[in-house]
Amino acid sequence: MIVDPLSDIVRSLHLAGAVFLNAEFSAPWAITAHVTEKDCRPFMPIPHQVIAYHVVVEGDVLLSMDDAAGYAPHHQAKPGDVIFLPGNARHILASSTGQLPKSSDALPLQESDNGLLQIRHGGGGERARILCGFVASNAGSTPLFDLLPEVLVISIQSLVKRRWIEASAIMAANELAQGRVPHSGATASLCELLLTEALRAYVDQKEKPPGWLGGMTHPRIAKALSRIHGSLASPLCVEALAEDAGMSRSVFVQRFTEVMGMGPRRYILAQRMEHAQLLLVDQRMTIAEIASRVGYDAPEAFSRAFKRVHGIAPAQWRAAA
Repeated sequence: MIVDPLSDIVRSLHLAGAVFLNAEFSAPWAITAHVTEKDCRPFMPIPHQVIAYHVVVEGDVLLSMDDAAGYAPHHQAKPGDVIFLPGNARHILASSTGQLPKSSDALPLQESDNGLLQIRHGGGGERARILCGFVASNAGSTPLFDLLPEVLVISIQSLVKRRWIEASAIMAANELAQGRVPHSGATASLCELLLTEALRAYVDQKEKPPGWLGGMTHPRIAKALSRIHGSLASPLCVEALAEDAGMSRSVFVQRFTEVMGMGPRRYILAQRMEHAQLLLVDQRMTIAEIASRVGYDAPEAFSRAFKRVHGIAPAQWRAAA
């Protein structure tokens, strides 16, 4: 069996998200857009980090990161392209430059037969259609999102994949229309597919990707990263990670540190404490439950580790959050 470490790592992030809007435009048109709390709320609690994206289904779309009059074009996307905005920055989508952008929040939403909300806007000319969505990690803050560029445009060449993306969006919309929060396997797989395709394209463009992305390009380190993120509740020892990676302990520690900028034990601790921060936001969970979720049998041991990393006890952090 062929192992794909990049897919394993993305899967370990427990991604959530959705396609929440079908946007139909006709030239000339221009809008400003970004993912808001209102967009996320039907699908999940407001996530700490969001990657906004647009799937261009039909027509050509100009993307600009300017928000001033006379915006400059930065990318020209075509059908099959997916526009990713890792920082969820406000941006302009348009048929061409020279149009006065209208806020997407000001456009009236309409119900469609398949349950997916839609907007229609423009002057009646050449058509463009876009599926708008977001990807977020239920595992909390990840170094991965911070390493990506402001905007990334990739091409989904396969027509089968394009149709599957649209079908997955409609499936999630139908669940929402029936009063259910979309948790279908297809929705999770859609988030994983889109982010994996984006990361693969970005890594292929870089001779030496930084940090986390550099770990993805190293098959053995990538396998260790996948195991770490997938087992925060029962963290593996360095020896077990080295064995899984097919390396001696000393060579594994040296290579991991070179690639990731820190040793494996420090990295594991950082990920456990970041996940603990996310869990502390949920007031329904006790400190003991959170300690167990991040691999501590005793709440006291968890509290000491948390305070060493963040400077305050978990209960104090929760009260200040």
